[in-house]
Amino acid sequence: MRITRSTIALFLLPAVVLYLCIFLYPTVRALLMSFFEIPNIASRMSDWSFIGFDNYWQLLHNSYFIDSAWNVFKIWLIGGIIVMVFAFLFAAILSSGVKGKSFWRSLVYLPNTVTPVVLSVVWLHYIFNSSYGFLTTVFRFLGLDGLADLQWTSDDHLFMSMLIAYCFGSIGYFMLLLNAGMERIPHDFYEAALLEGAGPLTKFFRITLPLLQDVFRMTLVLWTITAINFFVWSATFGQESPETMTPGYYMYIKVFGAKSSVYQESAFNVGAGATVGVIITVSILVISAIINFLFRRQERLEY
Repeated sequence: MRITRSTIALFLLPAVVLYLCIFLYPTVRALLMSFFEIPNIASRMSDWSFIGFDNYWQLLHNSYFIDSAWNVFKIWLIGGIIVMVFAFLFAAILSSGVKGKSFWRSLVYLPNTVTPVVLSVVWLHYIFNSSYGFLTTVFRFLGLDGLADLQWTSDDHLFMSMLIAYCFGSIGYFMLLLNAGMERIPHDFYEAALLEGAGPLTKFFRITLPLLQDVFRMTLVLWTITAINFFVWSATFGQESPETMTPGYYMYIKVFGAKSSVYQESAFNVGAGATVGVIITVSILVISAIINFLFRRQERLEY
């Protein structure tokens, strides 16, 4: 059977229609909503009040939203460095032929099998707890009373505690991506480098990293999407605290309101919530475009 362009288009048509209905329509509608003041998410369009760019103007001059954007930038940058360093380290160790590779890979990935809500509760109540938490118990046992008395969930340390817990739950996923890319690199390259006297660091920076560029680019894009859409951990750790507020959770408060928000006027302004969603989407697209430009796609090697 000869495959023609018409046949390909016919088979792709259901997927394209589904994409337009599920993704494109809500995106365009959110963009439209961002130019209106909307009292309720279920309001009819006849109840919308056109205000132009006022939602964008108010957000960009809102210190609470600016702080949330700064928080998510720190999550993306600092958390990205932590996650990528450990993900690269574990992936390199697993691809080096260590014994029990399947077991160690499953162990590192294990936190990803637990929902973020459960994982965050575990960290809050059983690791960061100042009375009986794991860190307090270990530091007390080691005689490090200063670290044992550290209030991990206080306002001064809450953001860093949340970031540590989030990175712990994210490393396994990105480790699997990088490890899969490393497994595809032919071992002949490493054997030839070994014959030339290359050490582990030389092989990593001269062979692994260059051949892993496409996978690393995809990994950075995925990290950008997950970091900028940061929501669950902010909701469970901060309870609307400015120290852990992110644009994703701020958007939730805008749309659905909150029982006891530190920023009460943010509640029930659906148009402003849509504006936050548009800003999040644009930020992801811009950062992803920059990453794709810096790590341009390599030509596929023929092995």
